[in-house]
Amino acid sequence: MIARLSTKLWIDAHLRTCFANDMPAFVVAKGDEERGGVILKVNCFAAGVFLFEQSLDFDGNRIWRRLGPEGGQQEPDADGVVARKRQFDPDLWVIEIEDMAAKYELDAPVSEF
Repeated sequence: MIARLSTKLWIDAHLRTCFANDMPAFVVAKGDEERGGVILKVNCFAAGVFLFEQSLDFDGNRIWRRLGPEGGQQEPDADGVVARKRQFDPDLWVIEIEDMAAKYELDAPVSEF
């Protein structure tokens, strides 16, 4: 069995990393602390909102899946996507990152599928 970080520990570390890089980040919705999924809501304000869902590829490597258009979307549309996902999976964590400079970088690749 492969050891894995709890979701809560990963989120705590990620929030600290964001704040250290001058990007405020907040837990919008809490999920299961051990095995909950994660959605990142990256708010670039004028450039739009970008949603990413944490997942695994077929080899078990962590990846991100884009939820919505590649060029971003309006905040009410993004909030609707998040609400539908949370209805389906109440163990899902939602983290909002405020990225005024559009410099946020994901810690794993984005899947094209």
